Amino acid sequence: MAKKKRIAAKKSVQVKKKAIAPKKKAAAKKKKNAKKASANGKTTVQRLVIHTDDITKILGINIRTAQRLLQTIREELGRKKKDYVSIKEFADYVHLGEDEVKQNLSETSLN
Repeated sequence: MAKKKRIAAKKSVQVKKKAIAPKKKAAAKKKKNAKKASANGKTTVQRLVIHTDDITKILGINIRTAQRLLQTIREELGRKKKDYVSIKEFADYVHLGEDEVKQNLSETSLN
């Protein structure tokens, strides 16, 4: 008789565990949805630096030509080989408006 009670008790414990589990999953889903909502509400961070890929897309030149262009800009500014070039410095050197370059960067990054 005692053995039957233990078996019945085990079954009832298992049933209780199953009933609790969906609540945990629902709570986890709420957390994921909250993270997604907060990620969508963030403001976009604008880049300050321009890369060779960006220059190739903006000017329609070969990547090696873009590398040489960045190197000459660095030399004129008195920078080292690995230093960054800002979008403003690039725009001034190429005689384009900074706003035009930034707008073109945002359009090409979407494609």
